[in-house]
Amino acid sequence: MSESDLMDALDAWETYWGEAQRAAVTVITTAFPALGEPTRYVGCHPLRLEFEEPGLGAGRVCFDEEGRVHVDFEGVPNGVIARAVDEVRFPSLEGADGPLCGAPPGGYVFENEVTGSEFEFVLGEGGLGRVVIAFASVPDAAAVLDALVRHSIPVVESAAGGV
Repeated sequence: MSESDLMDALDAWETYWGEAQRAAVTVITTAFPALGEPTRYVGCHPLRLEFEEPGLGAGRVCFDEEGRVHVDFEGVPNGVIARAVDEVRFPSLEGADGPLCGAPPGGYVFENEVTGSEFEFVLGEGGLGRVVIAFASVPDAAAVLDALVRHSIPVVESAAGGV
């Protein structure tokens, strides 16, 4: 193999990786449309999406160099978190004795020992919580984000004076 062959292979990989990142952004923004346009930051994950929306909270989604998704949302209504998590049906949540709907404020964690991903859901004392996802696959993160959006719709409509 020559240096030219290696450069061609690296160029092909870079093209594929760019396409994979664009596809990951499309999946995540389809699951969670409130996320803004992707931006690149120096000193953190190379690709980052942010949002702030009444009734849904604020936060960011980052994609790391290995295609894993990192989520950090704050100010998410506890009911939205609980309904979304109960729908996704994690195999187990550390700290939970059953479904999160009706659970007391506190932190609930699922660690996937196979993939190394971690999902933390905090039901806050003041009715607003936090969602933190680390090292998740795009499909797993999209499932949680999609459930959050679908379970936030009545909250957003209520905040706007609707149903």
